[in-house]
Amino acid sequence: MTKKQVTLDSWVTERLRDRLRRASIIATRTGKPVVLYRHTVEEMDQSAEEEIATVNEQYVVVQVITHGGFIPPNFQQQYVFTFEQFPEYIMKRSNELLALCLDSLDQEIVD
Repeated sequence: MTKKQVTLDSWVTERLRDRLRRASIIATRTGKPVVLYRHTVEEMDQSAEEEIATVNEQYVVVQVITHGGFIPPNFQQQYVFTFEQFPEYIMKRSNELLALCLDSLDQEIVD
């Protein structure tokens, strides 16, 4: 990794942490979590497995949910991250999901 890449990654990480803290304030005020992204993992007929990431008052929660058709909504997996942990997780996971998070937060947070 080059010094420029490390600097860019640090800047993105700090920007995301700042946006997550701001989103947590919105979640606290409204009493509703802020959705970071919804990602369809698998779709079959009338049912789907979907990954949803949200920000609540203190944490980022990533849930994998199955729903639709004759399948009642069911939580398959759930991960809970602090605002410090989530940026590293999402940056390692997927640039596409990172971009979705930043776009959602930019839309939710009006400077």
